[in-house]
Amino acid sequence: MKRLAIISDCVHMYDADGNAATENHIFRKQIESIAAYFESTVICCPFIKHTGNRVTTAYSLNTIEFIPVPKVGGDALSDKLKIIRTIPAWLRAYKMASAKSDIVFMRFPNNISIPAFFYFSFYHKKKFALYTGSWLSYKDEPLTYRFQKWILKKWFNGPVFIYTKSAVDEKKFYYTYSPSYTLIDWQQEEEQLALRLQKITRGSMKTPVFIAVGNLCANKNQQFILDAFLILKQEGFQFKLFIAGDGVLKKSYSDFINNNAMQGEVVLAGKQTDTALRQLYREADFLVHASLTEGFGKIAVEAFTHGVVPLLSNIPVLAELASNEKRAFLFSLHNPAALVILIKQVTKMKENLPAVILNGRAYAKNITLETFSKNMIECVCQFFYDGKEA
Repeated sequence: MKRLAIISDCVHMYDADGNAATENHIFRKQIESIAAYFESTVICCPFIKHTGNRVTTAYSLNTIEFIPVPKVGGDALSDKLKIIRTIPAWLRAYKMASAKSDIVFMRFPNNISIPAFFYFSFYHKKKFALYTGSWLSYKDEPLTYRFQKWILKKWFNGPVFIYTKSAVDEKKFYYTYSPSYTLIDWQQEEEQLALRLQKITRGSMKTPVFIAVGNLCANKNQQFILDAFLILKQEGFQFKLFIAGDGVLKKSYSDFINNNAMQGEVVLAGKQTDTALRQLYREADFLVHASLTEGFGKIAVEAFTHGVVPLLSNIPVLAELASNEKRAFLFSLHNPAALVILIKQVTKMKENLPAVILNGRAYAKNITLETFSKNMIECVCQFFYDGKEA
């Protein structure tokens, strides 16, 4: 088990220097941490043309190569037909990936992994999977997502990693998480943390800084956040809010900010590099995250790492991270007024916030890229080789 193949729908491109790169910085870091355990890795994934406005990160591990496939997807009938026309290209890519690997790592849910499952099962290829979405069912969940979970439950003959502890069993389901940082990254925030705690104990948070991170889409629910902060503005509450990310609702949010004269308080910061995002976290006092569904709340864990206090929507996976508000605070999604009340409460806190921050930091120390990849590889070896080195 020295050669790894990865099947993913994460979009890649070749940057101006000819390096394989992606805008999904966390994906790149997670893949490199797993690939480090293998002599060679090949990634079968969609490639698009690089343009100047892309905020990409290039791969640094020289044992990784790529098998590009067309980018497809969408809800329109034409999009579905394009997927069907792309299947022959996928099959050729699977054949190449199989020849270059001893085991296949499949990331669900996505279109490319559905036929890949049948292909690699037909050829009895060793494989393991990660389901990156919400393992728990939710309203308006796509039928294809439910189908893929059914495949993983009933037919997948390999270890499956999920973000829900309650669904773990002794046969093939293993709990995992989605890390953003290494242990060194965690340690680098120690000095910043000391300054943050001093600021809180001195009560010098006159204009609190908030950050929201994520794709600008309906599920991440930034409009709920904007509605709450509009109420705060109308009440004369002073604040600064940075919304980091890009997506289909960018214009809608921009129009809302302009129409309500919130340009002085709210900044659409756009897609950020790793370095720029870390700086935003360092400047922030609170994270506001109003997501409707989550696979794993990695944004909250990023906040933990930086000592930023998360204010999270009260959905199961985020409530678990909050741990009865020992590490984060929760608000209801029924009305933006609930978030307004919470913000007023937490910004007045002085005694409780240091403990919340330190609890979050302690939790994040164990949610690193090193433990993520080590635990995954150990579970795979245990499954296929009874714990013996492959």
